Formats: sequence, structure tokens, C-alpha cells
Amino acid sequence: MNQQKPKQFSRELLKTLLPEDAIIIEAGAHIGRDTLKLSTLFPNGTIHAFEPVPYLFAELKKATENRKNIHCYNYALSNKTGTEIMFVSSEQCTALSSLLKPAEIAQEKPDISFIPTTVNTITLDDWTQKYNIDHVDFLWLDLQGHELTALQAAPNILKTAKALLIEVSLTERYKENPLYPQVKTWLEKQGFSVYIENLHHNTWGNVLFVKN
Repeated sequence: MNQQKPKQFSRELLKTLLPEDAIIIEAGAHIGRDTLKLSTLFPNGTIHAFEPVPYLFAELKKATENRKNIHCYNYALSNKTGTEIMFVSSEQCTALSSLLKPAEIAQEKPDISFIPTTVNTITLDDWTQKYNIDHVDFLWLDLQGHELTALQAAPNILKTAKALLIEVSLTERYKENPLYPQVKTWLEKQGFSVYIENLHHNTWGNVLFVKN
């Protein structure tokens, strides 16, 4: 008999899906709150945390400096390695920065400004070559509409992943961001299926995919 799937995602659930020494990518790590929790949950694992916004990256580094199993990278994951313009959200809400131009998000959050800022970008496959990473077990991507673009540029490392947690868009929050059905269809073609679907907002949600 199949075990019933949980209805809500929790970090503890990852213990049932991943090995004790899991290699984890967290992109959009912000100031490291989830990074630290993942580090505690997987003391024998390795967490690779990406945060492109310079002042947030500095806070992330400071917060995680005593954790030997956390490595931090001042990059935005994208479909090319180099530099790009990121629209960095202001201090009223510092977690809405994106490589995509603001669209509906600007109406949702009229008190927030988005400041064009040049950031370093890297593809996941280029990163794995640069740092000699041969596989990852789990990817947690919070890229404000840029998740699918980053995944499509990572065919090699994606083949090694056991699970992905992805923020998905239900409306055009950022200009031409892929909508959830497109993301789901593409990941299904890569051999993943929906495990938990938390579409708890009108415009976005989080979905856990697992390898079939």
C-alpha cells in the first residue's frame, strides 16, 4: 500500500527523501535563515548557498561563518555565466529581487522599489565544473520567476537530483515569468513528479518535485 503523501512541505520531510550526507543547493538564500536550518538538519551534509545581492550576501556569510558544512556563493543562478542586471527590491521587503523586470509584483507591493543592479551570474553546470561538484541531491530554488530558466541551463547536474523545491508563479509577477503549468510540464519531461503542491497564495506557491 502506498504511503499517503503529506499535504504540507516541512524541512523535516527532507530527511525521508534525502541521504544523511545530502548535497544541497539553496539559491536565493537571502540572509541564511533556511540555510542554517538545513545545516542543522543535515549535519553530515553540505549546503551550497547562493545569494547575488551584495549586502545580503555579506549578512549570509556572517550568519553562517561558523558552520563548516555551509559554502556561500555571491552569484545569481541563470542561463549564462557573467553579469546581468538584477532588479533589487528595497528594504521594505528584501526578498523580491529578480533578474526579471517587475510586472504585477509592482502593483502587489506599491511601497517597494526595484533598483537595477549589476550582479554576477552563473549556470549550475558551470558552477559544478568550477567547484568540482559531481552531483547534488536537492535543489531549493527561490529565484522570483527565474527558476525554469536556471534549470533549463543545467541539464547535466539536474540529472543527478533526487528532489527539487521550487517557488512557482501563478500570474505574471515578473515580466514574462514562466507560469506553474509550464514549469510542471517541463519537469515532468525531465523525470520529476509533484510530491507536494502548496499554492497558498493567489499569485505564487511552492512545489516539491521528486525524481520518479
